[in-house]
Amino acid sequence: LDSVVAPSCSFPSMRVLALAAIGAALDRDDVGYELMFEDVLEEVDNVPLQVEGTIPSWLSGTFYLTGPGRWSLGGMNMTHTFDGFSKIHKWQFRDGAVSFSSKFLPSGFLNNSIAKNEVVWGVLAQETIPPRHNPGPAAMATAPNDNQNVNVFMLNGALQLLSDTTSLVAVEPSTLHFASEIKGFSMKNESNPFADICQSGSAHPYRGSDGSYVSLREANKLTSVGSERMAIYKIHPDNVNTVQDIVHVDMPKASYSHAFGLAHGKDGVDTAVVVAQPIYTNIVQMLAHATMDKAFETPKDANTTVHILPMDGSAPVSVDMPAFFFSHFINSWHSGEKEVTFDLDKSKATFFDRFSLDVQRNKTVRDNWAVARDSAYSTPTRYTVDLTTGSVKETTLFPKLSQCLSKTWCEMDLFRIHPADVGKEYCGFWAWHDYWNSTSFGSWAVVRAELCGEEPKVAAAWYEKNVFPSEATFVPAPGATDKTEGVLIFKVLEGETGLSKLVVADATTMKTLATAVLPIGVPFTVHGDFIADGGDEPVMV
Repeated sequence: LDSVVAPSCSFPSMRVLALAAIGAALDRDDVGYELMFEDVLEEVDNVPLQVEGTIPSWLSGTFYLTGPGRWSLGGMNMTHTFDGFSKIHKWQFRDGAVSFSSKFLPSGFLNNSIAKNEVVWGVLAQETIPPRHNPGPAAMATAPNDNQNVNVFMLNGALQLLSDTTSLVAVEPSTLHFASEIKGFSMKNESNPFADICQSGSAHPYRGSDGSYVSLREANKLTSVGSERMAIYKIHPDNVNTVQDIVHVDMPKASYSHAFGLAHGKDGVDTAVVVAQPIYTNIVQMLAHATMDKAFETPKDANTTVHILPMDGSAPVSVDMPAFFFSHFINSWHSGEKEVTFDLDKSKATFFDRFSLDVQRNKTVRDNWAVARDSAYSTPTRYTVDLTTGSVKETTLFPKLSQCLSKTWCEMDLFRIHPADVGKEYCGFWAWHDYWNSTSFGSWAVVRAELCGEEPKVAAAWYEKNVFPSEATFVPAPGATDKTEGVLIFKVLEGETGLSKLVVADATTMKTLATAVLPIGVPFTVHGDFIADGGDEPVMV
């Protein structure tokens, strides 16, 4: 079947009808999965949606999701999910009604590519087919590396689009029009004057008590002379051009880390948890090829090192462990006077490889990707670090399939917790769960997990066959004392119809409260957040 633009809500394409027929014949539970990775070129602005069911009247604010929206241009095709041109989706809630907007981020990367009718030079996860013209290493200095398609953060009245860099690309929150761009290498660094060649960083910042943007950066160098650095830094909303390092750790090679932990101290001193997995950036290869698959290196004998960094600058604790990889933290906290605990999704392989489009668009390959890599499933895992002895206790949270209702693995990612629990001991989370009661990776559910009972378990789930949900965002109900009381907001793509929909679900029971068909398709998305009217988002995104 030929590749087509994902259909709008008005009529299904022949491809969708064919997929539905195939799915019915084979009794598949991931029919239409591949539609999430097809271009949707349409844009819409502030379209009122027809709601089925009831949206709680107290839900007032804006839900943003971002991710790739287009993978082809001028006869060139991107080969990795995360390389697609960034698209922002916005749902505005008020008085039980909701409107929808969807627009491409007007980045230099998109604008230059459209102007030249080709995918222009700049950092990608993988090379395009056919390959881009390589203008040489010097071209990286002027390449438009601003395709921020991973996360959002409200700072100084502007919606910042984030990726795994220190750069910030802002849009106006109501119109999604371009507002500003600040490249990471151009920011003034008050506390670290030495020159860095590469400024990669986390796409999962926290919000400081003063409203600041608190995140992790990795400072790489061109040669092996001198050390590299991983640093926790802040950007104050009144001075977005300036980075202030709070605490750092130097090392021979800085590690790529998509996320980090921040534990709130009872004595007022917070502690950062930096997990340095064995993924290192070869700057020479990055400048030469402009792709992560060429630049990322994992030596066979490398360890994973956990760095516990008190934010007051007191002595850090660093512990080497056998190599493992991860994508997201769930939470971290002080579990004792000299003890820090953190939960994350451990894996035996980096998640980057899994989201290559030749994996995601091929059912056999995506269903077997993890088992082909020694069971490299994304596994919720708890680590407790004794700060006195440096010992680490590791516990798999869901070791039995009966704890999560899966036929393959208790594989979860894209976690959400109650905002009041960030950095503190907690009793549960919401997450995206694949292989839901199935052997298909594309059998996706949104689940609510409880951690404080006799054993951790999935207590409730939202699932529909051949329907693919995005990351869900939790919004607490006003005045609620039960930390599961509220709603989850997410979008879905129906594989059998090709329709994209908004879903508002009860966060406790996971039952659907309201849905709305979207006027255009929304393909694969990464992260997002809900911004309440008159406020900022929670302290972690």
